[in-house]
Amino acid sequence: MEQVTRYSRPVLELCQFALLSRDNPNFPCRDFLNHLHTESARLEELVDHYGAQTNEVWFAFRETIAAAKLFSNLTYSVVHIRSALSRYRLLGIDGDCAGKTGSVITMLRDAIVNISNSIIEQAHYCEIETYDVETGFSPCEEEPVVFRLPADRSVRHVAKVGEIVVYLATRFLNLSEDRNVRDVLIEAEDDRYSACVPDPISEELVRAVETRFHNLQSLYDTYIFESDIEQQNEKLLYLRGHVSMIYHLLSTATDLVHYYTRHMSSLRRDTVKMIRFPMQPETILELLFEYPLRYSRYYMESAVHLCQTMIQSYSEQTVIVVPIPRYRGFHVRPSMLVSRIVAHYGSTVSVFLNNHRYNAASPLDLFRANEEINALKRRQIADMLSRKPELQVPVPADPSECRHELQLIFMRLIHADEIVLYDTDLDFEGIDTAVEATMAELTVRYIRHFVSIAKMDIRSTITIRFEGDNRALNDLEILANHGYGEDHMGNNTVLPAELSYLSR
Repeated sequence: MEQVTRYSRPVLELCQFALLSRDNPNFPCRDFLNHLHTESARLEELVDHYGAQTNEVWFAFRETIAAAKLFSNLTYSVVHIRSALSRYRLLGIDGDCAGKTGSVITMLRDAIVNISNSIIEQAHYCEIETYDVETGFSPCEEEPVVFRLPADRSVRHVAKVGEIVVYLATRFLNLSEDRNVRDVLIEAEDDRYSACVPDPISEELVRAVETRFHNLQSLYDTYIFESDIEQQNEKLLYLRGHVSMIYHLLSTATDLVHYYTRHMSSLRRDTVKMIRFPMQPETILELLFEYPLRYSRYYMESAVHLCQTMIQSYSEQTVIVVPIPRYRGFHVRPSMLVSRIVAHYGSTVSVFLNNHRYNAASPLDLFRANEEINALKRRQIADMLSRKPELQVPVPADPSECRHELQLIFMRLIHADEIVLYDTDLDFEGIDTAVEATMAELTVRYIRHFVSIAKMDIRSTITIRFEGDNRALNDLEILANHGYGEDHMGNNTVLPAELSYLSR
């Protein structure tokens, strides 16, 4: 155990310093947190090598060292966020992030002190030599950085500003609509926090979402850092600030979810009694939901409009012509999907039909367009039937004969794919043969009747024209090519990966 004692000495020294500094408002500073994280990680690895995880006596000591490693890293992240709040370009949000960050640091200071007490107690329990040591730390008094080196490096020129701006802004919008991101940033009532962990908020999911925002930050630095593009579009600095802030907040969320699920909720009851946790489980959950998850959501929502305006600034206007939805035109599902694509990009897209203009962002406007589509369908089927000589015969006086003729006509229309049946129970009873003069006119009346009660629809080659931002139109064309999310009978179909943001 001589090696454990040697590796424990720096950690115990740091714990004693923490106890002496508990009333220092500048504690813990980043220098202390760096040392505590490094030394506790070394000690944790050593005791794991000796099998502390499966030993009744040493397991509590090992868990307390793991808490020191995690909470030192967690606290460092929050201290970094406090510093970044004054450096990042950030839009206004509903909550007071700076004030909340200060409160969280105070909570974490208490947690570090609790951990330090526990490590010393557990070291005694494990018979690790805990003689007094001289701390090598001076009081935590970080001086603010007031001097900056001159920014005299040359920058590279970026020619395709619009392309890069739109790419990054679109990536952020896609993240904001992503189902996993929405699941992680869920807004839960305080009495429902424990019910949300680990489903839907699992460590795996939070870590994956954190990684995606980290990747977006890396993309920004790869394509924009050391270039003149930021001088050409200042909004990019705000995008970078929001992406980075969300990433750092989510890194603290990952630590909190990990500690709660791995080190608190999954332990045996008798094991829990051996460990003094740095915070109570309900405090961990409250901190998780009311700090990193809440403010990540706030910063994400505040940057959505920013990204949409950036896209609009570099939008290219274009036109596409696509068929209407096969199943009943623009009813609820296709209309909602179209409007959500337009809203996703925050751009203006118009629908044109017979020289009438409709707003593609409004489902109600698309419903109005559908009324015109249905009127066109009725006129087309009436015109087509009026040109069939075999139907320009008088309506038979005998109702049974008339019903038989109608059944034959409808069978031919179905076979020719002129109409589609949604219900095979077509009731031709109660035929009034005195209303229409020809079988063509009578057939039109019954088609309109069955369409109105959703038993059939009229096949049509009607197309519509979308005009607007090419990025929105690209997605609308993909949607149209995939049946607007439905098959010919109105059953929902899986949307392609490019439109995954519509699936949340």
